[in-house]
Amino acid sequence: MPQKRKNHKNSNLIFIVCLGILINTLGTVLLPQEHQKVEAQRSIQVETNQWLKVEKITGNVTYRNLYNYENRVAKVGDRLQSASDEISTGANSSAVLSVDTGVGSIYLTENTTIKILSFRTAADNGRITNLFVPRGKARLQIRKFTNRGSQLNIQTPAGISGVRGTQYHVSVKPNGNMVITTFEGKVATTAQNQTKMVNGGLQNLTVVGQPPLTAVPIINDPSLRYIIDRQASGSERFIFFIGYTNPFNTVKVDGLEQSLDRSGKFSLKWPAPSNLKVKITVETSTGKIQVYEIPIL
Repeated sequence: MPQKRKNHKNSNLIFIVCLGILINTLGTVLLPQEHQKVEAQRSIQVETNQWLKVEKITGNVTYRNLYNYENRVAKVGDRLQSASDEISTGANSSAVLSVDTGVGSIYLTENTTIKILSFRTAADNGRITNLFVPRGKARLQIRKFTNRGSQLNIQTPAGISGVRGTQYHVSVKPNGNMVITTFEGKVATTAQNQTKMVNGGLQNLTVVGQPPLTAVPIINDPSLRYIIDRQASGSERFIFFIGYTNPFNTVKVDGLEQSLDRSGKFSLKWPAPSNLKVKITVETSTGKIQVYEIPIL
């Protein structure tokens, strides 16, 4: 028994020595998962001299930070400096954000969220800004960067757009698909390890889970085609509405935005009433709007 206790002490001593060497070499140790989460959150919350600043607010705009559980009305002068800082606009609301060092501005339309993913510094001291837009529309006006290493990237559920100086519009549909419309300069869209360039005067579509489509000229056409199909099943009657428009357009039915497939098709189903009328608004990526009042009897 004494010999076993001695061997056990020696084993503990060897373990402690080895752990000390590991800490001295790596400067850290492997922590339990819950401790790792705490340390990760602390490192994420470190503020830098990079930021987005709220310059203008219209309507209902909210500031949130998921790590410190802050959720309040946004105000002019707010800075988004830490990962998970985000701004969301409500219905009929908007916001304007400036990018640090005066590199440009980001204009958010209604029902849009933008979140900080990370700020980094390139080897040449260029600033790298990584943002996330899970929903809505944002228009960016970014001047050319002076450092070659500078970047501004916007991630969406469908892919990533990267710029070094341009004017462009990013739209995220309810199904996560991404539309990029470039007015000046050029934008790189990347998804599924493939990249397509979208030069000024062009736009492209990226469907979730697929590589970006080849860019095409901007089409400013809000026209809508539709089919109304009435069906019955037993004592129940239904109305199926199938609409077709340009896949780059935004379609709202009675104020609710619809998801379009890559061909611009969307569909709705209603129980058949004696009288029904729907209001459909079609908006192009350049802002041209056409409103349709469609009676369904």
